[in-house]
Amino acid sequence: MKKLIMACGVAALVLGASSCSKTASSDNANKGFGDSLSTAIGSAQGSRLLSEYMTLPEDQKANLKKEDILRGLKQVIMTDTTQQGYLTGLSFGMQLVGQLFRYEEAGIPVDRAKLYEAYAKAFSADSINSEEMRGIQTDFQMLAEQAQQKMMQFYQEKEEAARAAKENSPEAQENVAKGEAYLKDLMAKDPAIKKTESGLAYKVIKEGTGEAVGSNGSAKVKYTGKLIDGKEFDSNSDGVVMNPNRVVPGFGEGLSMMKNGSQYILYIPGKLAYGVDGNPQAGIAPNAMLVFEVETSDVTPAK
Repeated sequence: MKKLIMACGVAALVLGASSCSKTASSDNANKGFGDSLSTAIGSAQGSRLLSEYMTLPEDQKANLKKEDILRGLKQVIMTDTTQQGYLTGLSFGMQLVGQLFRYEEAGIPVDRAKLYEAYAKAFSADSINSEEMRGIQTDFQMLAEQAQQKMMQFYQEKEEAARAAKENSPEAQENVAKGEAYLKDLMAKDPAIKKTESGLAYKVIKEGTGEAVGSNGSAKVKYTGKLIDGKEFDSNSDGVVMNPNRVVPGFGEGLSMMKNGSQYILYIPGKLAYGVDGNPQAGIAPNAMLVFEVETSDVTPAK
């Protein structure tokens, strides 16, 4: 929502500023070009803003009605562009309101009337000495740091709450249960499947030779990734160089154990894969267990 609000303001100011540079002309060709350009700017900017607007949750859309956005936009672009001071004030105001929004979102109350009164008083003064300026800036810095701490605490708590909500969602919990049942059944049938302390399960098809990749090594990897229902979501039959510390934790742990020419099957629980966020683009649901068939070559062990 913040991004959208600032996008509206920036777009409006840019359009307003661009109109400052235009001069009236009676030339029909220039007018025709100007009309085409005006329509193109409006259509392009409006379409871009709509694409962002459509991604907002419904509760945020309710607080950002289209007619209100258009009213604010129109107020700026219809402003008399000869009033450079007024446009400058609008620009400063848009920058300031972004900070106020962040304060208020974090539960820090801001009295806008008092803010404006203090702003106008300070700016309208005939002069200011350097010592007074330092005192004002020192007081502001102290309060701004306190506000920043409050904001950080707010966003941390908000992130933790969102994470907890994801972890406790029916889909995420169901996928954990499905993964555990799937692995339990497999291990009961196949004693060759081993499990590490982290929860990663693996089966050695071919051990390979030489040193293991290690946590900081690399190897050329061919792989096929599937969900527990057998649906393939990714593969690479040509081989790609991978580092254990640059892939999902479960894949990295399994790769670190493999030697040159190894072939493993990795059974990666959701918490060691994409977790509660999943990977929607790949069709991986929250906490979904992944199954990888992995083959290594060109191993460069950690040094």
